[in-house]
Amino acid sequence: MQSLQHHCPSLSADLVAAEDTKAGLALFRGIPYASVSKRWTQSHIKNSLPSPFDATRFGPRCPQPPHISIITATVKAPDLEEDEFACLNLNIAVPVDTLPKSANRRSKTLLPVMVWVHGGAFKNGSASDPRFYPSALSTLASESNHPVIIVQISYRLGIFGFAASTDLLSEHSSTSHSVPFANFGLHDQRTAFQWIQSHIQDFGGDPNNVTAFGVSAGSASLHMHILSGTPLFDRAVLMSGCAPTMGPFPLPIVDRSWSKLCQNSKVDTLETYQQRLEKLRLLTPEEAMKNNGLSTTLAPLADGTYLPLSWKEGDAHPPTRCKEIIIGNTLVEAIIFDVLAKLLPQSIFHSKLIAAFPKPEDSSRFAELFGFKFEEGKEMSAEAYRDALRTFLSAVIFHYPSLKVAESFSSLDTETKSYLYRFSTPSPYPGPSHNLSVHGQCSIFLFNNDYDAWPPECQVISKEMVRLWTGFAYGEKPWEEFTASNGKVMSFGNGEFGVRGLEEGEDEGWGREDSTTGWLREHFGEALRFVLGLMG
Repeated sequence: MQSLQHHCPSLSADLVAAEDTKAGLALFRGIPYASVSKRWTQSHIKNSLPSPFDATRFGPRCPQPPHISIITATVKAPDLEEDEFACLNLNIAVPVDTLPKSANRRSKTLLPVMVWVHGGAFKNGSASDPRFYPSALSTLASESNHPVIIVQISYRLGIFGFAASTDLLSEHSSTSHSVPFANFGLHDQRTAFQWIQSHIQDFGGDPNNVTAFGVSAGSASLHMHILSGTPLFDRAVLMSGCAPTMGPFPLPIVDRSWSKLCQNSKVDTLETYQQRLEKLRLLTPEEAMKNNGLSTTLAPLADGTYLPLSWKEGDAHPPTRCKEIIIGNTLVEAIIFDVLAKLLPQSIFHSKLIAAFPKPEDSSRFAELFGFKFEEGKEMSAEAYRDALRTFLSAVIFHYPSLKVAESFSSLDTETKSYLYRFSTPSPYPGPSHNLSVHGQCSIFLFNNDYDAWPPECQVISKEMVRLWTGFAYGEKPWEEFTASNGKVMSFGNGEFGVRGLEEGEDEGWGREDSTTGWLREHFGEALRFVLGLMG
């Protein structure tokens, strides 16, 4: 790639960017937006850079455990350095002709800004995942007459970004800091949005027209920023993730991870929190990840300051700057939990089901709705058991919570609007996702980096998603607004799309209002506790 140099007055620096001449894009990479003084402290915005600053290379990502995605990138992933502090960097993709020139810098029309927050279960991912390279999305956006500036942010993950404990709370209380004592990764994201507010105009972006979009944990993060009451964006696209099933969680749940870390690090016998924190901060990132383990809960904390102490499905949203959301899911979200079918014997599942729903009519109705069959002395086939778990977990963790968020948000006041979608397009990728519509697939189709390799049916859906999503960033109405009374939802199918009613999705596998969804309206609390019990 070629390079170009661009002056940013607000950063007091000249930035050297990579230039994608085919797409007509300036690609600014690895821009540090914040600094951190030490482990488990909040980040602080960086408002200047050394000049000239080399923005042609991706920045480090947060240290993280190995991870294999259901849909892997066809482009080789870059060899990224890992650094728990220097990972606070972002990438910006800007149409070259949008960049303000040195003379009369404010004469151009500022473009809408779309900010991507990656997923990865709050423990994996980065702004530089090749599945989400921005050039293809930017090109299709411009072809749809919706040129945008795309910002992609990295943030702290896992034990570094989402640790919370009574030890950290004690340290916070003793120092009387006004800054929060937890949710470090979430506040990193907020700091990135603050950086965008301060500096994106130097790149031709409009700080007063920001649309945030994310998938999975990134989507849930954006919903939590909305729940904080002070999100720094005007619209949000929530793909496959929201509260309350992905947090925020109370301190006793998240504190279990801390206890495990202390035990495995052999600091649990130390007398004071100061001693424990001192030793834990001396661990290398690799030691911290190993001692924390892979099966612990690390997610946003219900701290009572930034996030509410409790937020249940259907609870009211606070009034915020964010006035519109697109929210939705894929059909087979719970493929990411397939390991549960191998680890949890059917007999144990059945006994836990009876304990969760002791009335025979309730447990029988559960089995009927989600496709379980329990006969004495006879088990379901492994495939049938797996598929029933997929149906149940997809409904409880993803589909129903998204529906309730859409209902709650749209009822906030006359200014707020929800647009609900369902994504059933079969995956063209080989492997476990083939011919299914799986977790995260809608975001893969949005960035469309494998567009040329897809069949025409997938290309149609990808182009339409780009047109609708980027039009949304322009303030356009993507489709008919969803309300609890009209039940209108955009359906993306196999080469076809259109607005339907909630009750029209059963032929594609979505639960109907008078069946699965209706049952969950009455039993969601028990169903969610059942799920949490299954997952330990």
